This record gives sequence, structure tokens and C-alpha cells, in this order.
Amino acid sequence: MSALHRFDVAPSPAWRLLWLWVPLLLVAGVMVGTALDAPERSHTELFITLPFLAVLAAALTWAYTRRSIVLHQDTLEVQSTFYRKRVPVSAMRLDEARIVDFAEHGRYKPTIKTNGYGMPGFQSGHYRMADRSKAFCLITDSSRVLHLPLRDGSAVLVSPERPRALLDALQALAGPPRAH
Repeated sequence: MSALHRFDVAPSPAWRLLWLWVPLLLVAGVMVGTALDAPERSHTELFITLPFLAVLAAALTWAYTRRSIVLHQDTLEVQSTFYRKRVPVSAMRLDEARIVDFAEHGRYKPTIKTNGYGMPGFQSGHYRMADRSKAFCLITDSSRVLHLPLRDGSAVLVSPERPRALLDALQALAGPPRAH
């Protein structure tokens, strides 16, 4: 294996961005409507707030598209929206890793967002699992998630295009399983 190996992230449909854009457009519409309703008020706040909302929408849209899974030497690097996680292969419990579908294995699904970016069908950043353990997530397709438990009790959950290929590459780097 080369020193740097990229794994495609499972695609996430662009229509999911409607969960971001529709609320921002509603806020902008309400602001314009209330400003036009009060002609005696200055419209300065519109000249400040509307460009701010546009910049915010652009930044959040850019963040939504920023994601990668890279295996570099003996470290897995997952980059997702505003977050990045680097995990040495030696810190993973690969004998317990599995590819899951959240519809069938709900216990692997993150439940509480602690510091993340999420919308229906997309989770990025730091979450808590049902058992209160920590997880770093890049989930774009809940039907094919690679669950990688770590030795510290936390986990990494990613949605690569080909989860088996990533798991095989990690196992190849780790070498043969050790006897306990």
C-alpha cells in the first residue's frame, strides 16, 4: 500500500442542504417583511444582516462538502465539515470493527450531538452513543457505516463509498490479529 491512500466518501445528496437554506431564507424573508412593514425604521439592519446570512449560508454549504477519508502510513485521518480526527491504526480494535446499517443495528447509531454539524441523513463531528461513549462521525449514508471502536472506549463512524475496502486496508496495516 502506498504511503497515502484516499477513500471516497459515500455520496450525500445536495437536496439535504435544503435543511440549511430553507430556514435561512425564512429568516431573511421575515426580516425583509418586518422592515418593509415599518417604513419609519432605518433599513440599515438589512444591509448588515442579509449579507451576513448570505456569508453564513455559503460557509455552511462549503463545510457540508468538505469531507475526506485518508489512510496515511499508519494513521487514519477523517476530515468532515469543521472537524478532523487522526487515529493511529494501533489505537483501533479492528477485531471488533464492523460495517453496519443503522436500520438493522440501531445501537451503533449516534444519539446526542455534543459538538457537530448535522441534519437528517448527515452527521459530522463529535457525538455520544446510546451507551454514552464518545464517537467521531462522518456519516453520509446510514446504510453502510464502518464502526471502528478505539482502545480508549470511543469510536470512529465513517461512511466510505466502499467500507469493506477501508476495513481491509486497516486490517492489512495492523497485521495479523494478536492472541489474547
